[in-house]
Amino acid sequence: MKTRPAVRASRPWSPGRTSLVALAVALFAWLLYVPSLHNAFVWDDIILIGNPEIRTLNASVVQRLFTTNFWDVSDATSGMYRPLTTLSYYVDYQLYGDNPVGFHQTNMILNAATCAAVFLVLLEMFAQPLLALIAAAWFAAFPMHVESVAWVSGRTDIVATLFALLALWFYVRSRPYGRVGAGLAALLCYALALLGKEVAVVLPGIAATYELIAPVDAGPPARAPRRWAVFLGMCVLTVVYLVVRHSLLGSSLGALPRFTHGLSQAVALTFAIVAHHTYKLIYPFRLNPTSDFPPPVHFFNLDTMVGIAVVILAVASVIRWRQHRAFVFGLAVIAFGLAPVLHIVPANAVMAEHFLYLPSFGYALLVSLAVMYLAERRRTVALTAFGIALLACCVRTVTGTRVWKDDFILFKKAVAMAPSNPTAHFDLGVSLGQRGRLEEAQAELEHATQLDPNYADAWSALGRTENELGRHVEGLEHCTRAVQLAPDDARFVNDLGMMQFQTGHFADAAHSFRRVLELRPRHAYARFNLGLALYQQSDFEGAIEQFDALPNKDRDFPKAWFFLAECQMRTGNTTDAAASATHFLSLNPPDDAMAAQARKIAAGTAQ
Repeated sequence: MKTRPAVRASRPWSPGRTSLVALAVALFAWLLYVPSLHNAFVWDDIILIGNPEIRTLNASVVQRLFTTNFWDVSDATSGMYRPLTTLSYYVDYQLYGDNPVGFHQTNMILNAATCAAVFLVLLEMFAQPLLALIAAAWFAAFPMHVESVAWVSGRTDIVATLFALLALWFYVRSRPYGRVGAGLAALLCYALALLGKEVAVVLPGIAATYELIAPVDAGPPARAPRRWAVFLGMCVLTVVYLVVRHSLLGSSLGALPRFTHGLSQAVALTFAIVAHHTYKLIYPFRLNPTSDFPPPVHFFNLDTMVGIAVVILAVASVIRWRQHRAFVFGLAVIAFGLAPVLHIVPANAVMAEHFLYLPSFGYALLVSLAVMYLAERRRTVALTAFGIALLACCVRTVTGTRVWKDDFILFKKAVAMAPSNPTAHFDLGVSLGQRGRLEEAQAELEHATQLDPNYADAWSALGRTENELGRHVEGLEHCTRAVQLAPDDARFVNDLGMMQFQTGHFADAAHSFRRVLELRPRHAYARFNLGLALYQQSDFEGAIEQFDALPNKDRDFPKAWFFLAECQMRTGNTTDAAASATHFLSLNPPDDAMAAQARKIAAGTAQ
């Protein structure tokens, strides 16, 4: 059967005109997120950007970033490997310090470049400028991207999608005459996409779809195998990536627990997620920073049935309009883009809006196809309707960025939208606690534990809050409960150790901090606190060992020099004690009792 293209090709644009339009698309995307420049660091940003190690960038740091998991800077463990994105945070810190404006600016620039890449890829694939421009404009204004762009930690999806699109662009350009340079560039960009976020692993599937629907090259047949060499190169890179990932993290596909129990619930969850993501693509105006979608209890529920219907409709559409290359490609991008977050392989959340960043590339193409189809029949009506819809998306995107201004605004909105979501109450409780509104924080955290009695994060945060309110017994009980629920999570063990230390249970605290160091050998704060706990028990030799092993004492733990001097003095090593005390004083400590004692140790007059 003779196939016909989905769109009619027009005369190719000159490189200059193409570049100007791509820049215009990028500027349009950048302007939509200007309000986010006023936003602070929120949520995961506090851990990723607030860690002291981000202040240093050298060869050893880069090596560590490429050999550890994404959350190595925190106490959390995960199967996430995103060294390129992490490196971008370190570079930002060297440029902007802890000023969030620079970090947000980087997100905006990367997103603008991604939107331009959408235009260039579709123009290269289908040689239809208006189709590419409409899709790129829709992608730029799509409100579901707010979480990825206005939230610094959302950068992972942008980095992966940007390099995946560049790889696809080079891949398409490599096909005529088997261009070697473009093929190598495609492989390099694909490798960078994989290092940005795991979702890029679907790119070979997207490339294979294009290969199946693309017209036959006009180049010499002898050079045709070269384009397959690029595709095979992508497949080899995927295997290498999975092997490296396994060797570094102990898992090729992830190390996260499932949200479901049994095959029936797992399958039901997959189709239910399809239904909810379809709704968010079609109606992208209800923005919610925290997922309010629990896994279905049984298979026969409305969400699962709708998801099954969506899949059947998509398959039937491909069979019915398989000759429409752009339509098939758009659906394939959505399907491949959603595949990593359908919980076929465990993900770190049931649903999240940033999961739609890559799939929305395919959806933007479908929207553009619909506009072009209608424009052939009622041009004015079609373009007017698209203009109104695009304007609505722009307004929602601009207003959506303001929700990410700070933690309190963000989580207050999340609770209002999903009052039965324990995560929203937990996040709001933590934010209230950071503002000193402890009674309100306690109420939110208690609500979170009532909604989910197995929520270890909420129990630990509730314990810390109770302790700050002076309810030390309750605080200790709650932190113990968190450790019982998640005994291998260093965060909760560390919180318990802090609580034990503050209540004078120094031996128990030392045991907890040692356990933290077993789980996280590079946890500097646990090592410092272990030294303090041993010092309180008069185990001065053990304390010296811990204080000596601390990295970056001058910058991050100046008081460690004082306690090191104290321990050395009490073990009779007065020479080293005087040297440590003198070094402590050289760091410009406040003129307090600690400084006064350090001067005595340095002078050899301390008792």
